[in-house]
Amino acid sequence: MAPSAILESRASVELDDYIIDCAWSPDGRSLAVVCSEGTVHLCEFGERESCVHELGMHALGALAVAWQPGGARFASAGQDGTTAIWDAGAHRGEHVRFRPGRSVVEALAFSPDGRWLAAASGRVVALWSTEGERLHEFAPAEGVIAALAWDRPGRDLIAATKGGLLAHRIEPPRFTTRRYARPGACLTAAPSPNGKVLATGTQDGSVHFWYLSSGRAGEMRGYGTKVQLTAWSSNGRYLATGAGADVVVWDFAGKGPEGSRPLQLCGHTERIETLAFQPGGPWLVSGGRDWRVMLWLPGRATTPVDVQLGDAEATVARFSPDGRFVAVGQRNGRLAFYALLPP
Repeated sequence: MAPSAILESRASVELDDYIIDCAWSPDGRSLAVVCSEGTVHLCEFGERESCVHELGMHALGALAVAWQPGGARFASAGQDGTTAIWDAGAHRGEHVRFRPGRSVVEALAFSPDGRWLAAASGRVVALWSTEGERLHEFAPAEGVIAALAWDRPGRDLIAATKGGLLAHRIEPPRFTTRRYARPGACLTAAPSPNGKVLATGTQDGSVHFWYLSSGRAGEMRGYGTKVQLTAWSSNGRYLATGAGADVVVWDFAGKGPEGSRPLQLCGHTERIETLAFQPGGPWLVSGGRDWRVMLWLPGRATTPVDVQLGDAEATVARFSPDGRFVAVGQRNGRLAFYALLPP
């Protein structure tokens, strides 16, 4: 029987617009939030009361947000083809804005040391400083870049695109690229925290992965639709995936998941929109179109440990850096906070 942890509701704020993405500050005191109409917000989090400030916007809509590790700045990207750097400190507001390419900016990711901001525009990934200086641009990919993620050491930047994953090695002044080929479109970029595996969810309804030590590849099929959600547990053992109403978790312990049955976490009644593992802990949170936010303990139970009912579809869930709180954005513009109370 799984321990009876719960999610306890804390303060919430109303933004009156579909929440697309959010990112916690390194100290866990603030969140950057972007919405579908393009507004960019800074939310100051308090357990009993939170407040929000609108800082600016992206014309046509916002797509992504990322907070600089160890810093007081965050980046946002939008349909207008620009990336903006915002100051969340004493000089709150827009710091600089630049145009990474000729297309919309689909994805952003800061390196773990905060030095590099990777931005994907169309088929091109470039590295930028927080002053808007282009530091390096990689050769165009075969298709549009769907997702970006750094490995834990910050040495490799992983890009998901048509034809596989691209691992961009950053060793200034030397920049190289290794391709992990796979037919079709890759939608997620998921390097495991322990540095052993690269994984991706695909357009054709499968999860593909590569063992980095040997280069051996594997694949798990059987999803009824494209796999747009992947999340690793902090120890690199479990890979949670979402495609449809079930959370499917693969166990990479021992010989790995090939030939084994996954953990099927059942509880949602409609499509899952977001997955997040607790930093440094075992807990998994999911949110879906059924208005529910669910807490799971993979490996111990296949039913939810706790369920919270929101008042609209959940669109994004993010754990605070210390793993004690979860921020959940909703389609109706509410940003809800929950405290994770362990058993």
